[in-house]
Amino acid sequence: MSIHDLKTRMADVGGIETLTMGLEAGRIVLRWDGYSAAVDASASDAECEAAVRNAIKLPPVSLIPDKPAAIPVAAKANGAATMSTNPASAGASVKQMMEEHTRMMGEIQQAQLRILEGTLARQRETVAGAVGKIAQQIEGQTDEFLSALGQFSNDLG
Repeated sequence: MSIHDLKTRMADVGGIETLTMGLEAGRIVLRWDGYSAAVDASASDAECEAAVRNAIKLPPVSLIPDKPAAIPVAAKANGAATMSTNPASAGASVKQMMEEHTRMMGEIQQAQLRILEGTLARQRETVAGAVGKIAQQIEGQTDEFLSALGQFSNDLG
């Protein structure tokens, strides 16, 4: 496994040029730009790449608070919990939350599509290579056959 190869294949990942790889507790730990991912010590390049791409869907470790922010206790109104005493601001809050959720889902979908595109490209390269090797083998056998046939024709006379 080559860290240079990983950096090259994942050039689309922001900050990947700072990627480092280390062995900790029998696992490969990959770190870059505030992110980290760990894989089994025998992981392939593809597994390392998948771990990195999965990790970028989450915020960098440096941005994750040590303690989650306290969620304000909802006020009670007529026995029902409400987000705000002002219905207009509650609606705006829900709208803002949904817009952020939609944006994040779009980013996740785009990341998954990039992973899928990479996987499909590797499959095409593998098939093209295999078919090319088979074609070379058949061509070599054809040359041998034609040579033997020519020798047979010469022997007959």
